[in-house]
Amino acid sequence: MHHEATGRLLDWMGVIGAVAFPLLYLLRETHHFPVMYDDLAWRGAAVFLCVVLALRKWWPEPMQRFYLAYSYVSIFYCLVFLLPFSLMHNKATTPAVANIVLSVVLIILLTDWRNTIAMLAGGYLTSATVYWLTADAPSMPIDFILWWMPLCGVLVASGSAARYAEKRAELERMRTYASLAGSIAHELRTPLAQVQHVLRRIDAEVPAASEASRAVQQGHAAIHRCLQSINITLQQVRGAQPVQTELGWLWAARSVGKAIDEYAYDSVNAQQRVRLNVEQDFAFRGEVTTFELLLFNLLKNSLYYLPLHPDMEVCITVRAAPSPCILVHDTGPGIEPELLDHLFKGFKTLGKIEGTGLGLPFCRRVMRSFGGDIQCRSELGRFTEFTFHFPRCPAPGVLPADLAAMPVPAGRTVLIVDDQCLNRTVARALARDLGLEVLEAEHGQQALDMLQAGTVPDVVLMDVNMPGLDGMATTRHLRALPGPAARVPVYALTANDSPSVRAAAREAGMQGVLAKPIDVEALRLALGVGPRRQLPHTSSHSLRV
Repeated sequence: MHHEATGRLLDWMGVIGAVAFPLLYLLRETHHFPVMYDDLAWRGAAVFLCVVLALRKWWPEPMQRFYLAYSYVSIFYCLVFLLPFSLMHNKATTPAVANIVLSVVLIILLTDWRNTIAMLAGGYLTSATVYWLTADAPSMPIDFILWWMPLCGVLVASGSAARYAEKRAELERMRTYASLAGSIAHELRTPLAQVQHVLRRIDAEVPAASEASRAVQQGHAAIHRCLQSINITLQQVRGAQPVQTELGWLWAARSVGKAIDEYAYDSVNAQQRVRLNVEQDFAFRGEVTTFELLLFNLLKNSLYYLPLHPDMEVCITVRAAPSPCILVHDTGPGIEPELLDHLFKGFKTLGKIEGTGLGLPFCRRVMRSFGGDIQCRSELGRFTEFTFHFPRCPAPGVLPADLAAMPVPAGRTVLIVDDQCLNRTVARALARDLGLEVLEAEHGQQALDMLQAGTVPDVVLMDVNMPGLDGMATTRHLRALPGPAARVPVYALTANDSPSVRAAAREAGMQGVLAKPIDVEALRLALGVGPRRQLPHTSSHSLRV
């Protein structure tokens, strides 16, 4: 069963019920509507249930977790039991019929179609049973039942169709936002890559530890923070999560440590407030980049409050027993109890003016794609603690013990295909830093001509957006070439690494996508170059199995 109502809507339903049940009773009595059965006691129970429902804010903390179950029982009694029960006793008089129609509309607003059908069927059956047992001379209003059943079906179908149309419209809006976010990211990443390249050239010319060098490093840090924010926002808006085929074995301690080291802190003080506590390491199946973005989200949420809570600390604990988990505990302002139930729903920002409200739902999607989940507990004014729960690690013999035993591709000659000279210059500098020999092509047709003439690089870095043959079309033509050229690995270079672009790259025959500005470590891993890496007890590198 699925309950879609939010706490605030249920609160207001309680208020409305607490007022409406006695008010309608008084109107019925004062206007002398024909009444065969006085349901005052039953209505009194409904008023009590509604009052308690409306007073959720004052429920004791230990009882808060029972609120949804209680609301289910209350709505069931008030709307789908009491009203048809009263209608049968009063032989389907006009006020009773109006009440039962209104009750169906409210149920449709509160729940999804499965829950609506279950509640109506269960409520009507229960009310009919109790009526038959309590009435002196029970008799069903057959005429009402005969026309009410198809009308009820129409109401449920109409409500479900409206809810479905609303969800489709929301999905379409999210797709539009994701497309817009990808376009904005493309326009931001390209100039940032150019600025980053210029800073590298300046840094190579100025004396180390000089004022100019420190200024350059500050510029690098600012670009790093900007790119990290772009990546986090894109992942949240797109709702992207890794699929099972993309998952590999990660060690928790090393993965967390790497994320802590690479997070774009606003200040040295913020960095010093974060510490890692490893009680016992464990391995889990995940995707390293997505896992880092997950931790970046929580670090960003916690450190947001550092200016107001300068003594706060963030401790990330890796714990293997009694079950594998990672705890992110901060001593910040905490979260109000009534907000905890809504943390993992979209567009809930908890007081951050510039927040999108997408980060925590993204975290839950990622953890569930890893086969785990995420939970939160908090005490207002004391702490907030998020717990990542992971499936139990398999037997040690199942895990590869050493990355050095895995084959490493050669990847010594790289062909860079990009129509912009500055972009080729940036990629060339990074490739040469990795010890690669670099070939260049200004457009797709030139790259194909080079391959047809007998040039066969170890790997191709292919820009996606180029005049004439774009990167996708060039790759499809490349795959149709005779001989070894058709088997050369191709990686897309793009500032818009959206799921649709990644899917198009796979369909065109590419091996992967590298986002601009190119991260040197991502390039190293994609090309399989550089020193072989050992997998010690806490390695974070993904192991394919």
